Amino acid sequence: MNNERLYGDFTDRDFKRLSAFIYQHFGINLYPAKKVLVKSRIHRRLTALGMHSYEEYCDYVLNEDSDGQEVMEMIDRITTNKTEFFRESDHFDFLTTTYLPTFFKSSGRRNLNIWCAGCSSGEEPYTLAMVLSEFQSKNPGFSFGIVASDISTSMLKTASRAVYDMKLLQQIPAMYRTKYVLKNKNPEKKLIRMMPSIRNKVKFLRHNLLEGRLSVGTNFDVVFCRNTLIYFDRKTQESVIGMLFQHLSPEGYLFLGHSESLVNMNFKTRHIASAIYQKSNN
Repeated sequence: MNNERLYGDFTDRDFKRLSAFIYQHFGINLYPAKKVLVKSRIHRRLTALGMHSYEEYCDYVLNEDSDGQEVMEMIDRITTNKTEFFRESDHFDFLTTTYLPTFFKSSGRRNLNIWCAGCSSGEEPYTLAMVLSEFQSKNPGFSFGIVASDISTSMLKTASRAVYDMKLLQQIPAMYRTKYVLKNKNPEKKLIRMMPSIRNKVKFLRHNLLEGRLSVGTNFDVVFCRNTLIYFDRKTQESVIGMLFQHLSPEGYLFLGHSESLVNMNFKTRHIASAIYQKSNN
């Protein structure tokens, strides 16, 4: 039996109601071409909740608070949580060869603070933890801490567990695998897990980028917010970037995804390398 016979049609009105709600609270722009995708992503929730129509589901979701359980279920299904270890690896090469040596030389024993915004299932902050731990092992006195945030509670649970499919091990360079990754001893469970020394370096928080500043009393030397702005329109992008810069220390660094940029935006920055910007006070 197809979805129309089970639940009726997912009407333009249903789609407009959901898309307006999602844009207002999460800044995600769902264009009309996304209607079929949204329908396919939420139809199983109707079964799980024992509902009889998409209209009934819309009424239910829109009457929740913006951080209600079903709202989060819906956002998890609609958003694409694509990430991987060492994604856009030139950024980590830049940290290792250029940024970290300069930071350590100029700051002595000062702690490095990093915010990984839109961290999804955790591969990016754990990549940072491995890269920084490797630098720390060669530079006594260097220390660091990572705050990682995401809007999705289910992604944060996955990230906190730090357990991943064995096939993802191939994304991690060999020099890091042996030092920072554990393999499940049960051959039937093809899983890996980040070692405690890596897990303990990352603090996970739920945060909606549209809701303003993080609830932490520190500024950051580096902010990673990669491949997240692509979901927002220009107005929302500028608002989010402004908030990110509020969290950056003077002359701090912002890393975006390679398909994102600050071109034609009115922020005081220096373009350092591909999708890397330095906050400027001039």
